[in-house]
Amino acid sequence: MSKIPVSKVVVWVVFGLLYAYPLFEGISNLIALPPYYAANGVGAAVPWWLLIIGVAAPVLLYVAALWLGRGRELFPRTLILAVGLAATNALVLSAVSWASAVQPALR
Repeated sequence: MSKIPVSKVVVWVVFGLLYAYPLFEGISNLIALPPYYAANGVGAAVPWWLLIIGVAAPVLLYVAALWLGRGRELFPRTLILAVGLAATNALVLSAVSWASAVQPALR
């Protein structure tokens, strides 16, 4: 069994923590948004698919970046994780912007 270098583990953990923030945002939106919409009388307009994407995207993109980076040196692996993190944040921000533009105005 081969020993995993400490530098690889540090990169995995640091990026895991960075990917955790969009995941936390997605989970908090999934918990808080439906009651907010219901309280404002537009409970049927909850964008469930966007909420699910907000939770699933950080996890899926992190796993995909780890998978794509397997067998590579430290710098390419870190670069792939950084690109995945950028894609995660871009997707989350795009979903939030889209939902606020399409959903009815809450009064």
